[in-house]
Amino acid sequence: MRTEAKAAFAETAWRGGDPPTSQAVGRSMFLEQATRAGATGLLLASLLYCAMADASNGDSPEQLRRFIDQQVGGIEKLMVPARDEDLPQPRLADGSPDPFFQTTEAKRYLGKQLFHDPVRTVRIVPEFGGELQTTSTASCGSCHLAEAASKAGQTFNFAVGGEGKGYTDANGDFIVRRRPRTDILPQLRQWPLFPGDALVDALPTLTDVYENVVGSPALGQLPGSGMLLATGRLDGLDSVARMAPSVIGFAYNNRLLLDGFAGEPDETDGGLNPLGHPAQENLTLLLLDAHRMLSIAGPQGQRTQSEALRSIPAYVQLFREAFPEEAAEADIAGDLKLLINDVTVLRATATYLRTVVTRDTPWDRFLAGDNRALTPAERRGAKLFFTEAIDGKGGAGCFSCHSGPMLNKQASDPDVAGVGELVEDNFFNLGLADHPLQALSRAARNDATFRDRGRAEITGNDEDAFKFRTLTLRQLRDAGNFMHNASFTSVRDVVEYFNAGVPQDQEAGMSPTITTRFTSPRGPNYPTGMGLSRRDVADLTDFLEDALYDPAVVRFDPDSPTDTIGLNERDVTYSVYRPDLAALGAVDGFPPSGLAPDNEDPLSRRDMGLEFLDVTDRVSIAVSRSKGQTEDAVRITNDSASVVDTHLLIVVDGLPDRTRLANASGLTSDGNPFVRVFLDDGVLVPGQTIVQRLRFVGGGARPSYSLRFLSGQGTP
Repeated sequence: MRTEAKAAFAETAWRGGDPPTSQAVGRSMFLEQATRAGATGLLLASLLYCAMADASNGDSPEQLRRFIDQQVGGIEKLMVPARDEDLPQPRLADGSPDPFFQTTEAKRYLGKQLFHDPVRTVRIVPEFGGELQTTSTASCGSCHLAEAASKAGQTFNFAVGGEGKGYTDANGDFIVRRRPRTDILPQLRQWPLFPGDALVDALPTLTDVYENVVGSPALGQLPGSGMLLATGRLDGLDSVARMAPSVIGFAYNNRLLLDGFAGEPDETDGGLNPLGHPAQENLTLLLLDAHRMLSIAGPQGQRTQSEALRSIPAYVQLFREAFPEEAAEADIAGDLKLLINDVTVLRATATYLRTVVTRDTPWDRFLAGDNRALTPAERRGAKLFFTEAIDGKGGAGCFSCHSGPMLNKQASDPDVAGVGELVEDNFFNLGLADHPLQALSRAARNDATFRDRGRAEITGNDEDAFKFRTLTLRQLRDAGNFMHNASFTSVRDVVEYFNAGVPQDQEAGMSPTITTRFTSPRGPNYPTGMGLSRRDVADLTDFLEDALYDPAVVRFDPDSPTDTIGLNERDVTYSVYRPDLAALGAVDGFPPSGLAPDNEDPLSRRDMGLEFLDVTDRVSIAVSRSKGQTEDAVRITNDSASVVDTHLLIVVDGLPDRTRLANASGLTSDGNPFVRVFLDDGVLVPGQTIVQRLRFVGGGARPSYSLRFLSGQGTP
């Protein structure tokens, strides 16, 4: 890829660029007073001493705030700026924003639209296994869901070549469900290589096979690599062999991706940064290539990403607003390529991602002085978080690796409230096994012993083996999966893992790179792990899950200082907020291309309630009537070879005028009642049977009717 990237961008120039603390109590003063006052005085002095000591070390909100302030060297280092323009961004020597990278609202809004628009994934190359039917079907939002803390929300991350988004269950909880398109992707092998293998994926996305070497796309620059023979960047299924990390706190990093690939200098053998950009722009460049968006000519007649965007009037307008200098140059030259190209795309996308933060968690309100923001359990958890574990001090010591506004940096980092100065200090070996998809990497190398070596794959240094990047702890409640291998499915599981301090993987655990902060946080003379009690574990979990959670990430709140990660009504109700874009063809509810947000495949459209699939011919039914003749039990069996998924909607057609369905979930657009069935695990598998009761009122005699069955969410 490096050769392609440098050629693609050869003509583009980079335009550079305390709250008060409590005073110590004098113990000798109390002893002196007690001695003079006798036994009664001793008792009173002891009580007074204990009370003042408690005021210094207690768990009231004020006391906790002072304690944290002392631990991190100023509580303001944990606070998120209120304005986007005050979030970390590249600056010139005089401290002013670098104009080339500067955060503006116009760039942020454009970048958010681009992030969620499937129109960009057009680089589908059949000679490498790409399936043309998957053109423009996925986006960055395919693997970074608002409902899943901007992560994939499941073990596997599928973009192009995947289908579906997720469904709500009977409790209203959103369940992520994205899977490979086995209906159009060819089967590649007879037997699964890993649990969950759909047999249609050839390589992980960032794995290239050259004539003489297999590995990261960065290897393509090295002498002797040979021709590119196969690549996970262009095969049938876009999948990543690590958990998709959260994009929350994107601005607060000098390296991005779990191994620090993004932001690594180009001169490093494992780096791929041909434009010499900061980590944020470097990442968005890498992902243009990794996820079928880089504007390199594909098969004859196939549009590039830039060409697709230039064909959409609303996007042309948005690029003009975001990049006025480039717009002027394009007008003079009569060439829109000077305005809309991969560089302006990656700059806008990086700008948007820099602004993805949470600002209205209970934790943020607590830091700002709200004494009611945290529950007593959350305060106890916060105390544990910011208390050292070393030498049996009784804490968890989390803050040593999780400090700064996004809780993703070393407390000792001189720029803990910015992008950070420290680099290697933020990578740790926690004794974890590989992600299941690494089985494809082993198969590509024909090496059953191959391991994901993490940071070492970038630096080439053995002392970095099995180390991965420290990530933000914000919004964990919705994350679904945790760690680079996605092996944990609850925050409590992660806390228990650290509390035990026992590696899950023998090879990583026996490596000299294993961090003692995990295995021996209390020091060499203590047992492994943190040694927290069950209540401590519960309190720390409460703090991590609830105190750091901001609902506005998922559900639009016009009064919240936090923006949704997904497109919201303010973003896409053009008729109200951007009538100029509506006049250019932008349709309310959709990104400017008119495609569905995030994913443009049939299952995703059903998940979003944009269309419904009639599955009447897939099921057989048997109806039995109760004695009172007011209730029918409908036995429904999936007789087909395909699953019926999302929600099953039972539409009752032809009811007499005076008869109504008492347990109807709603009415269809043509006025017929329907019942929504929340399927277990979101599917009715072939051969499976369920029973749904229909209760009728009015009309007297047994009503006659017919049934239709639809798959989808929303109202048909």
